[in-house]
Amino acid sequence: MEEHFAKIRTQLSSKLPNQQMHATTLLAVEETLREQGAEITPTAYFATLMSLLDQQKEDPEVEEMRSAILNLLAVVFPNVPVSVLRSQYAATLSVFTTILALQPPPSAPSIRSLITCMEHLLIAQDNATWNQTITLKALQTLLILSLDSRPKPRKRAQEAVRNIVTRPPLMMLVHPGMKVVVQTTLQILKESGNGVVGAAGSKDKDNATQMILQTLQLVRMVAKAWPAEHFLPLCDILLHLPKLNNPYLTSSSFQVFESLLSTKDSPDAPTVVLQGETQTPEETMEQIASRLEKITQVMTAVLELKPSANDATLMPLWLDVVRAGFNESSRLQGMMKAAGHGAQIPQESIVPIAQLFKTIFPNLESTNPVSVHNSTVDCLKRLITHCITDEMIDIAVHEMKKNRGQQPENKKKRNVIDTISITIKGGFDIRFQSAWLGILDILKTLFERLNHAANPLLVSFLPLIDELRFTPAFTQKAHLDVVLSTAISTVGPRIFLDTLPLNIDNPEERKRGRAWLLPLLKSSVTNTELEYFASTLIPLADRLNQKAQECTENGMMKKVYETLIGQVWSLVSGFCDLPVDMELAFTKELAERLSNVLYSVPDLRPVLCQALSSLVVRNKDIMTSTESDAVLERKYMMSKEEAANNITILQQYARPYLMVFFNIFQATLPQFRGYLLDVMRMYLSISTPKDLQDTFSAVLAQLNTALTTVQPPTQPGEAPPTSHNLMDLADIMVPYVDGPSMGRLYEAVVSLFANDADGALQKKAYKIVNSMAETETGRVALKSSLEELMRNILDTTAAATATAKRARLSLISHVVSLMDPTDLYFIPSILSEVIVATKEVNEKTRDVAYDLLVAMGHKMKAGGIISSERVGDMEGAPSETQATISEYFTMVTAGLAGTTPHMVSAAITSLSRLLFEFHKDLDPAVVSEMISTMHLFVNSSNREIVRSALGFIKVTTISLDVEIVRPHLQEIVSGIIRWSHEHKGHFKVKVRHILERLVRRFGYDDIVAFVPEADKKLLVNIKKRRERAKRKKANTSEMEMDGEADEEEETTKKSNKPQTTFGSAYEDALYGSESDLSDDDDDQEEDDTTGKTTQKKSNKKKQGADAWIKEDGDTPLDFLDRTVVSRVTASHPSTQATRKVKDLSSAFKTSDGKLVIEESESDSDGANEDSDEEVDQETMDLDQAESNYLESLKSADGFTRGQGGKIRFNKTNRRGAQGKDEDMDMDMEMAGGAGPIRSKLKEKKQTKVIGQEYRAKKAGGDVKKKGRVDPYAYVPLTSLRKGPKDGLSLTNKSKADKRKNGKPGRRS
Repeated sequence: MEEHFAKIRTQLSSKLPNQQMHATTLLAVEETLREQGAEITPTAYFATLMSLLDQQKEDPEVEEMRSAILNLLAVVFPNVPVSVLRSQYAATLSVFTTILALQPPPSAPSIRSLITCMEHLLIAQDNATWNQTITLKALQTLLILSLDSRPKPRKRAQEAVRNIVTRPPLMMLVHPGMKVVVQTTLQILKESGNGVVGAAGSKDKDNATQMILQTLQLVRMVAKAWPAEHFLPLCDILLHLPKLNNPYLTSSSFQVFESLLSTKDSPDAPTVVLQGETQTPEETMEQIASRLEKITQVMTAVLELKPSANDATLMPLWLDVVRAGFNESSRLQGMMKAAGHGAQIPQESIVPIAQLFKTIFPNLESTNPVSVHNSTVDCLKRLITHCITDEMIDIAVHEMKKNRGQQPENKKKRNVIDTISITIKGGFDIRFQSAWLGILDILKTLFERLNHAANPLLVSFLPLIDELRFTPAFTQKAHLDVVLSTAISTVGPRIFLDTLPLNIDNPEERKRGRAWLLPLLKSSVTNTELEYFASTLIPLADRLNQKAQECTENGMMKKVYETLIGQVWSLVSGFCDLPVDMELAFTKELAERLSNVLYSVPDLRPVLCQALSSLVVRNKDIMTSTESDAVLERKYMMSKEEAANNITILQQYARPYLMVFFNIFQATLPQFRGYLLDVMRMYLSISTPKDLQDTFSAVLAQLNTALTTVQPPTQPGEAPPTSHNLMDLADIMVPYVDGPSMGRLYEAVVSLFANDADGALQKKAYKIVNSMAETETGRVALKSSLEELMRNILDTTAAATATAKRARLSLISHVVSLMDPTDLYFIPSILSEVIVATKEVNEKTRDVAYDLLVAMGHKMKAGGIISSERVGDMEGAPSETQATISEYFTMVTAGLAGTTPHMVSAAITSLSRLLFEFHKDLDPAVVSEMISTMHLFVNSSNREIVRSALGFIKVTTISLDVEIVRPHLQEIVSGIIRWSHEHKGHFKVKVRHILERLVRRFGYDDIVAFVPEADKKLLVNIKKRRERAKRKKANTSEMEMDGEADEEEETTKKSNKPQTTFGSAYEDALYGSESDLSDDDDDQEEDDTTGKTTQKKSNKKKQGADAWIKEDGDTPLDFLDRTVVSRVTASHPSTQATRKVKDLSSAFKTSDGKLVIEESESDSDGANEDSDEEVDQETMDLDQAESNYLESLKSADGFTRGQGGKIRFNKTNRRGAQGKDEDMDMDMEMAGGAGPIRSKLKEKKQTKVIGQEYRAKKAGGDVKKKGRVDPYAYVPLTSLRKGPKDGLSLTNKSKADKRKNGKPGRRS
């Protein structure tokens, strides 16, 4: 509401009277509320505006004022509390009804606003109020307005009625007002229908038809709230309307049918919103059965209204009704079956899907419109998805097995699936050729619905699709591949490849090779038989490998066989994706074969590791699934118990496979180990505790040995040392081992903290301890030895390498979270290291350091004891200090006394971050003291310190309260203003942004008082830019309210730079809270008194190409003339060839007695005009001048200067330049060269198009030129030739192009 009112307030100076009235009224209301001392709330707006409207309700001459009040009320009403609307209901409704009864009636905008107010007023009422007559009459008023002749009020009234009836009061399934809506609409439909039949004239008939259409639109909008008891009366009327032979009425009735029959969760249907948390009572089984019976009756009648298949308007709508009705019928039947009432479903209510297919499928014939094809395909797909039941599929499978794959000869005995399959097969006849893509889509949906039952029900389609794919005339092979992929995933690769064999290892004559199936198999095989891969495809890969070894002389064939081998082995990941025969197929022989391939073929390691991971992941997903075993059996042919047995089988091979993975891991470069890490984690997660213990013990023993062995340094590109690999393996195993094992690992790696000779090894040691701290078992183990760990961290501060810095800080963060309140001595001991880390080069390290600073602050804030005796290098007598946030700031402030600028800068940066986080927990005196201290560092001569101090000032300006910052304004402004002249390090920009923030928070007058006279120019600039931004925003808001700035707003949004988002609020405050004013204004200052704009002089050196001005003899050059731009050239005028201007008399020449139209270069360049009118000589001269200027920049002899003044020639224009028929010499003095370099451009033959100089620039035709012939009637039908070099073409095609197109050039 406030945002909307903010836009209205800016319209006080609008040029539109209605907008001015809106703004004036709003400002007057707000001024009245302020004078009365009332709080400005929606309720206050409501009371004031309603009082004002009550005074103006009966005066017909104040329509403009009344419209403004209603517009404001329409904004306020959605925000008024329900209790207020209920208490003021009668008085408010009385005012509204009085306004509606005025003569002449209110304007359309007033009516729309009034409807909005009445909508929210009626929605807020309870059930008792809806039982009153006055409320029902108000709803009847909205119903009358929903039939208004004006489109916008009518639409708004219909939306209001829909919103009201779809929001019933508490504990009500049907809105009380729906009875009025039903009675009114049914009465209008009956009377108007009779009026159409008995109309005396066409005008009366048109009026009645219009009334029916408007009423149907209202019914369609409230269809989801239509009471069940009035369902059949409405359907009777809708079924009668198509008999009136009016296509508009038929179309509208079908649309209403579709809305009535759609499921309640349809995205297009309005949702019934409940007022309150209490749920609506669910439908009873009797209500569901009654609705099913009514839908069955309606759909039986709808099927009789089938329009012609050629009707592109009615047929799609009829199909939508069929789809929606039978889908809803299937849904209701499913609810009854789920509730155990399936036996109560009437036989006539079962969806006749087989008959529907026979009725609807002929719509796909090629003679029908495309829209009918699309709607038919969508309808049949929905029927397949929702109306084919599991019982139908089971019956079809049973009959197929009973008949041994043969379909019964008697058509009446065919089941539903057989009927649908035969119908779809008939769709591949030539009559349906234009709809084959849609039929393939239907077939794909049928494969998906039948799932594993597609074998054997749909196997007969595979040869048909294969034959179609090898048909040269069929070019949409990608659609066939999609269907084949779906078939592979449903029927399984065994049946699929038995039907369509690959024929790649021993191709025989008259057998098609189908190697193109291998990529489809890779992406489609899933949930199938792993035994088929082991028994068929692995031997196939072996035979291909043998053939590849035999191809010693034919290298190409060897490469082909190797590619096929890789494609065959790549299928293993699909066969391992939830195999159904895991217990039988995953034998010891298969496990050993996969291990051997892992060792021997490095290229296949990723796909094999992915396959072995899938075996674990997919079975775990089944085990943890929330679906029942019956659903899992139908979807995946596997139960949760079978998935658990599969995991048990894999556990037997977990340790051997881990040894294989470990060995391969150590032989693989670190950048290629990602897939190995994933598969190792999978098998560690399913290993038994004994296997885990044995495996970890072996790794730890090897690690201890490797750490005591001196290993030679490795070269780039070689595998890391053994100790590094074993550290990585130990890190992977940490989450899966027990507490004692973690303790042994900790003892082995903690000594590496001091190993500064090998930074990578030190980093891995920190990472292992971090991994321990991230597990519950590890935290317990570290907690027991926390004192030793803290002492170890403190002792190895000097040995920490830059590589391990981030991991070390992460470990310190974990230690801080584990500390007891009595161990807080660790914080001051390690604080200096953390502060310095905030200045690290690595961004992630800095982020960890900032987070650690905040974590230590929260730990100190929680309280505890700091024993100075345990703090290292602490001077003075031992003492104990209470931990507080102020004490923590005192510790950090000590860093300001650092001996190096780097340390001081880090301390200031740390204080900035902590102040932003804890400023509400600090005493204002402490904050004030820090601000005063920071004034000293702002005046420092070291830029690094000043940069951090400016950041502190900026955070202070943004986050602290105004009362805390105001006493320090003078020292803040005087301190930062001296850096406004420093351009290095962006100091000037930083200072300007801080000043903008200060001006925004404290006002311009308070800030400018502390700025020296010499620097006030910067403040003036900031003030003007802010005012300019406000005016621009106000103008934009006004244009949006006018509804006239859609294009400008869209262009502005596209041109604006996207705002940078930061990972934390602190980064947003420090780096993101930059100037909200356009940087383009830095170079402009607007004079508010004169409205003129003066451009500042730029001190930057301009880079670009040198330019010359061509002089025309002794004529003085007029710089105010627009044609002066044509005399600017990128090359020296003396090197340019003189252009010869030809008069009109030379434009026509004869050759061999034929008329030749010669096109001059200047004519071609200046011939394009913007209109079809004649062009005067001045315009032609200007166009010629501009063309000359463009030519000077884009010509073949043009050049530009890049970085360092290097010359860059227009190479592209050398080849593609048009109109360059003369030889040109170019002399250039190259810096450091021996002399001029000459380059001669070769003369190129140009193809000319007749009439090019008459072509319009924007229009589609030609234009007339003053002093020239008309652009038509002068082109002879014979070939035109001027000479052997200059060709003239009517088609702009060369002879080579014509030969290429099969049209050899000839001379006529």
